[in-house]
Amino acid sequence: MEKNTFLMINDMIYDLYSCTSLNEIKAKFLLRLKMVIPYSYASILLHETTEDPDTIRLTTPICIPESFTEAENEYMKVADEDHLLWLLHSREPRLVRESDLLEDQQRLNSPLYVHCYRKYNIFDSMQYASVYQQELLGILTLFRTEKDGPFTNEDMFYLQAIGMHLNAVLYQITHSQPQTNDLKQTLAYLKNTCHLTNRELQIAEQIYQYRNNDEIAQSLGIRENTLQKHLQNIFRKTNVTSRWELLRLRTQ
Repeated sequence: MEKNTFLMINDMIYDLYSCTSLNEIKAKFLLRLKMVIPYSYASILLHETTEDPDTIRLTTPICIPESFTEAENEYMKVADEDHLLWLLHSREPRLVRESDLLEDQQRLNSPLYVHCYRKYNIFDSMQYASVYQQELLGILTLFRTEKDGPFTNEDMFYLQAIGMHLNAVLYQITHSQPQTNDLKQTLAYLKNTCHLTNRELQIAEQIYQYRNNDEIAQSLGIRENTLQKHLQNIFRKTNVTSRWELLRLRTQ
């Protein structure tokens, strides 16, 4: 991985964990993702839970550009015809590239493609099933036109690596009830096992509430430099190297 790409992904993941709404996912994640994996269109369709666990119902399209919402609204009406719908029955995150599964003519002449996507000149897509703790959250799809060409193996590698972080953040956003007991257990672990101080625990608690550095510093009345020193101590004591590694401690 080139150094510049690594830095862009690193910054993107950092900002991703500060997202607290779907609009922020769109602004802070989807728009920046285009710098790492160039695409023509992108969408996230959330999964709506139903009484029948075998029923897949997609809703709430988040699209770039906004005009592409029309295509995804049409897709949701005929999603049952999608040959990739099996992807959404997975209990683990899955990524597929459509051009790997069907010949070009078969894909580009299918009724679903003609009805939803032909007017956008879409040629290839990557679909990522976002799953967290065996719960389907939705599907992220990136599209390219024929002019842009198919997605590469490198594109798939990047999306797979970034996807695991998207899963955790989408779960936090879509589950509106705070996991109070889980957070208390995590903080108790950090205090008793990692020996965090009271101030460090206050900072860790706000990190688990997906607040950014400015918000944490302001709420605690401390300077950015002071916060950075506390963060370094927290990372050292918990044996992690980054904010998102600390967030993952809560899920292990």
